[in-house]
Amino acid sequence: MFSITPRLRSLQLFLFAFIGILIIRLLFLQVFEHDFYVTKSQNQVNKVFTIYPNRGEIYDRNGTPLAFSNPVYSAYAIPTQVDNKAGFARVVSSITGQRYEHVFRLVNNNGAFIWVKRKLDTRMYEQLATLNIKGLNFVQEDLRVYPQNQLLSHVLGFVGIDNQGLGGLEYKFDQMLQGTPGRILLEGDPRGYRLVSGKKETRAPSQGVHLTTTIDIYLQYICQKYLREGVIENGGSGGQVIIMNPKTGDILAMADYPEFDSNTWRDSTDEYRKNSNITDVYEPGSVFKLVTVAGVLNEELVTTRTVLFVPQTFVIGGRTIREAHGRSAGESDYRTVGEIIEKSINVGTSILAIKLGQKKFYHYITDFGFGKRTGIELPAESRGILNSITHWTEPDIAMISFGQGVAVTPIQMVAAVAAIANHGEKIKPRIVWQITQKKDLSVHAIPITSEGQIVSEKTAKEVVNVMKETVNTGTGIGAKIPGYSIGGKTGTAQKVRQGGFGYEPGKYVASFIGFLPADAPEVVILVIVDSPSKSIYGATVAIPIFKKIALATIDHLNIYPDQPTQNLVR
Repeated sequence: MFSITPRLRSLQLFLFAFIGILIIRLLFLQVFEHDFYVTKSQNQVNKVFTIYPNRGEIYDRNGTPLAFSNPVYSAYAIPTQVDNKAGFARVVSSITGQRYEHVFRLVNNNGAFIWVKRKLDTRMYEQLATLNIKGLNFVQEDLRVYPQNQLLSHVLGFVGIDNQGLGGLEYKFDQMLQGTPGRILLEGDPRGYRLVSGKKETRAPSQGVHLTTTIDIYLQYICQKYLREGVIENGGSGGQVIIMNPKTGDILAMADYPEFDSNTWRDSTDEYRKNSNITDVYEPGSVFKLVTVAGVLNEELVTTRTVLFVPQTFVIGGRTIREAHGRSAGESDYRTVGEIIEKSINVGTSILAIKLGQKKFYHYITDFGFGKRTGIELPAESRGILNSITHWTEPDIAMISFGQGVAVTPIQMVAAVAAIANHGEKIKPRIVWQITQKKDLSVHAIPITSEGQIVSEKTAKEVVNVMKETVNTGTGIGAKIPGYSIGGKTGTAQKVRQGGFGYEPGKYVASFIGFLPADAPEVVILVIVDSPSKSIYGATVAIPIFKKIALATIDHLNIYPDQPTQNLVR
């Protein structure tokens, strides 16, 4: 009888174990990792290309289109299908305007897919399509168009070649605007050669949402026009204008100079494309005195009629505070609180801040929104520069009281003054009004958001009255418009050096902020001119721009006069 030796038994066990391992491995590959290897196999013969969807549109508050997408064609090649690559490059380059060497390099390989020219204009597409060039194919894409050209470009931003948002609202709301991408699948044979007949679109893209902004495009045009003219006339390097509704927070216009065109954004520099109203900071100068006086009035430390001794110079912590303008012989050194603001007296404002004290002054500065972002729906917003109170030196309270040693953004400043105009209640600025879903036309409105009562209604009214007198008899007298009460404040500040150390010799920032009608304002308008060379004062540089914009705004919004007994001829 045949017997199994121990060695043969060991061999049998080994074979059974080996076969068992093979079965388990096959089971694992074919069942548990089936999808993984199917996908891997498909990826070796398939190529997926993203097709970006129809990007959502952007409108002004009245439905005027600000950004939309037009269908265009893009050309791509499958190099393995191009027989005469030199001839291909010669014909295509002559139509598209590309260099022959560039096109030849693109197709002179055995690659699966290559873009030849994205977003062809109509002439190029028709000429290329008519020739029916072997290996050259077309796919429809979207071209972003900004019909208002330079208007509102800093706010709208721009998109890249794949319609991805790269600035402004286009960047901030990119995911919502772009929707869901689709794809094209190019199938090939097992050797990896792509089959033109195998091309199929496996998922269609879905459109993004539409944005309706708070912007009034006519007011935007007016602001850009008069800002541009004003900066050039005064020999300035740039400027900003914002119009805001103080009751709703709506930004009706936001202008920035120099300008650029979102359609041709690559022709401009980063410096031109940034939205300075949001990103840049400046020392506000005398406009900041409104925060100081609001604080002392709200704490009931003084009234607008309180008389103070105000010398021409004032020394604090070894720092001498001086007036911008000397006093005439025999002029009194006593001033009311109202006169200190109306005549924009630095020393008097410093005395008021010292009465208020560091802690309370810092409290009002932050409550008015300085040192933190407003939260407006735009990217890259700056917090401004406000040192913590723990780092204040003795002279800081005096300097900050009239707008030195603190840096703010234009949007912060207009929002703060809007709180005074709105009876002391601060409203968060907004530049997007509503978001509309393209699929079902459902609308999501951006709510009006109150940030609280910063000062009492009584205090706000007192500050408004001081600002009215500033326009009636003070430094803002050039802003007067017959039939309308206007509250305003001028600002003239030295320009801080880049890097924040010291000031640029002979460089100033001239500004004016005003609202009308003063007791029930419809709009707050801020005008800033950077580095004017013909004059440096807010009264002579910024006020003329403000007045032109204010007159156009009155006519456009049909703002009724609140002083109808006056001569209304303008």
